[in-house]
Amino acid sequence: MRSMRNWVAVVLMSGASLGWSQAVTPGATTQAQIGLVDLLTPKDVAAQGAEQLERAKASASGSSVATLAKYPGHYTMITARAKSGGAEVHANFSDFLIVVDGEGTELTGGTVVDPKEGENGETRGVRLEGATAHSLHKGDILHITAGTPHQAIEAPGQTITIFVIKVQKPAVEGSVAAK
Repeated sequence: MRSMRNWVAVVLMSGASLGWSQAVTPGATTQAQIGLVDLLTPKDVAAQGAEQLERAKASASGSSVATLAKYPGHYTMITARAKSGGAEVHANFSDFLIVVDGEGTELTGGTVVDPKEGENGETRGVRLEGATAHSLHKGDILHITAGTPHQAIEAPGQTITIFVIKVQKPAVEGSVAAK
């Protein structure tokens, strides 16, 4: 985990000369081949994050989110918080949270209090009980598997900006046979 965190920190802080890139497996179909390549520099991510943070500060909910791009099976977002949020569960998407700026706490697990089922496998609730707290800081990465309850907590005066990669859960879980 530490090496992944260090890698993301290097990518986020390297300056405009270092852009986001993707590894390509030889012989694999790449996004370039299907016309879905995007390049985000740290400057791009910081600008998008700053815009969302200003919106979050002006919002009664204390949060703001923008979808950046949608791809087959996943999409990217920038989200910012100036206040704590309610509990949520995404039945169909795992989240990779990459902290761009600020700090906060993400609760995971536990039980959703007063859950309300929504569309597309989304559940929202008042808060979590019995959850595990994860202190988040710039450069940290948190992976939340589909179906895991979670909740963002911001102490007074705290703000956090996060680059999110949402990965769709396969319709049918595959298994790999042992050789």
